[in-house]
Amino acid sequence: MAETIKFTDGQFESSLKGALSEVTSLGAIPAWVSGYIAKNEVDIDRVTDDPLALQRRMWSYLDKSGANIRTGFDQGKLDQGIYDEILYSAYDTALRARTGGTDPLSALHGGGVPGSWDFSVNTFETIEEQGVLPVSIKAAGAIDYIYEMGERLRIFDLAEALVLDWASGAVDVAEGPAAAKLYRYWKLLDDRSAPDERAMLYKRVLNKGGMGVLDRAVVNKGFPTVWGALMGEIADYIDKSEKIESGRSDVSPVSPKPIYQALRELQYNLSEHCTGMAFMQTQELYAQLNDAFEVLNDPDVIASFGGVRRRNMWTVISELSRRTFGSTMPVAPLVRVAVDGNRIYQIAAGFDEATFSPDDLVELVSMGESYIINSSLIGEPETAPDDAEFEDFESEFADFDDF
Repeated sequence: MAETIKFTDGQFESSLKGALSEVTSLGAIPAWVSGYIAKNEVDIDRVTDDPLALQRRMWSYLDKSGANIRTGFDQGKLDQGIYDEILYSAYDTALRARTGGTDPLSALHGGGVPGSWDFSVNTFETIEEQGVLPVSIKAAGAIDYIYEMGERLRIFDLAEALVLDWASGAVDVAEGPAAAKLYRYWKLLDDRSAPDERAMLYKRVLNKGGMGVLDRAVVNKGFPTVWGALMGEIADYIDKSEKIESGRSDVSPVSPKPIYQALRELQYNLSEHCTGMAFMQTQELYAQLNDAFEVLNDPDVIASFGGVRRRNMWTVISELSRRTFGSTMPVAPLVRVAVDGNRIYQIAAGFDEATFSPDDLVELVSMGESYIINSSLIGEPETAPDDAEFEDFESEFADFDDF
């Protein structure tokens, strides 16, 4: 029950009446939810803190959705899966509300609430240097990740193409959770951020993309310079270190000071320019990107694509790109640029020279080296991997299977 029964003096009777009133108003909805979960078609074990709270949110979603299940629980209809799609939508929305993954548009249409995501992948100590805003740097890193995945890898376009193919009957997924995901994505197509809105955010915060901006918008024209300076210092540090290791230089050790200065300039730049509505836009776009990944990574969707022995989301992306755009993209380098780049932003957000350890420097240099190498590979034609190459490819990106 959403209404909690209190056993303290003077509160038991009123709280019990409130709980009973709530159950009466919900009718058969709790029974439908309990029965659906008992069918084991959704993974209730993903909710480890309070599974009952998840069910309460499902009740709320169904209560507001207008689904005709308030009266007359019918086990036969439940077993036949007649209401599986609406029940899965309730589960999906309730789970998103718990994890902070529901964007404002989903909240409007699905009964969830906007999440409290702080734009970080991992937790870092907040630095105290005046003028540096770690949350702005993390948000900028999320924007960069969304740009690389959503626009350059074209995840937004590919998910939309997949859904439109499904709506036209070209993709044969007729029922179950996959159909519910596809239907939900299709219903919200017109409500999600348009390409020009997304492009304006990338341009304003990172000066990426070719989008023009409004007269009042302030473009971060300095970002390419400060980012390029950081990558250049990392490359120089690697070059000097390799020369020392190979005996081609007797200058030792290599000073990391230029890297530290470049990190500070990046901190100041992003603290100044990633402001205002960018935070809400980023939260919304990240949720939209995750929705796209969930559609592309659904097992039933993956099974509908052939072409290789081992299939996963990345083969779907490659095949769908070939069908939609007539060519494939360098998927692996683009993913590495997005992931390694985001990690560099995370390191920059928590950077404080007084506490920056040698291990932190090693990780930064490693991420920077990977970023530079994979950036140079983007744009080269991608060939379909054979079985052995595909196994290596799948293993390298195993962490992305849960999108």
